[in-house]
Amino acid sequence: MNEYNKELPSNDVHEVIVDVHQDFLRFLTRRLGCEDEAADVLQDFYVKVLTRSGDVRDNEKLRAWMSRVLETSLIDYYRAQGRKRQSEKEHHYLELASPESDAKDDLDFFVCMCLYKLLPTLKPEYANILWHAELTGESRENIAAAFNISEGNLRVRLHRAREALRRRLEETCQSCPIHGYLDCGCDSRAGQSNYGGTAG
Repeated sequence: MNEYNKELPSNDVHEVIVDVHQDFLRFLTRRLGCEDEAADVLQDFYVKVLTRSGDVRDNEKLRAWMSRVLETSLIDYYRAQGRKRQSEKEHHYLELASPESDAKDDLDFFVCMCLYKLLPTLKPEYANILWHAELTGESRENIAAAFNISEGNLRVRLHRAREALRRRLEETCQSCPIHGYLDCGCDSRAGQSNYGGTAG
């Protein structure tokens, strides 16, 4: 956990944020086969995560919740596009709803890697608590004991850490290096520069 024991310079934080955003975009582009469509789904995912983060209950894992939000965003998009697509293409992605689908494992892994990359950009105390709670899957009781705090105090700290991560995700939404993402003025926000190429 030493990598979480220092603050990153602001330019390094920006590079991580851009890199995470590009990872999201590349993943969705591979799934959908179209970068413009991937950008639309990514936009919907960000909006849902940022506006519904309060839906995450204390006993519910953030990573699992984000995976479901991403899955729902993809399924909603394909259902909305159903009339414009061949039935077999729509059916292919609606298979995400199946618990046996390999695509669900891909979604879980993708979100896990997103959190792994973003954690070092947070304050060490936030990164540490999110690491234990969301990525290692430890029980709240064990985490509270490890930090020598009460479970009530743990809930407060975890809430603050999640809020910090939410702000990082909000920055991710603005990661187009020219105009920002949500407010991007590019003629084709997904296609012109691929968000600046590979960061770092």
